[in-house]
Amino acid sequence: MTQTSTETQIALLTAGLAALQREMEENKEDADAKLSAETKRIAALEDERNKALKWGVMTLGSAVLGMAYWIIEKVAGGHIK
Repeated sequence: MTQTSTETQIALLTAGLAALQREMEENKEDADAKLSAETKRIAALEDERNKALKWGVMTLGSAVLGMAYWIIEKVAGGHIK
């Protein structure tokens, strides 16, 4: 069995290190892209939530005002004593 020279081992290790670094950069780019997509998705969901809350508050407020008007009308009209 022959032993590889130190220079060959260093060259192989350097090539392996370079391959690992390339793979790590690719993984980082993929992770950054996924993070950006999820950040946009979260922002869209937060915007949708805020719109739904505004709509709900306006609907509830309208219902409360309508009910108050109806009660006052009944009391002032003499229907409720």
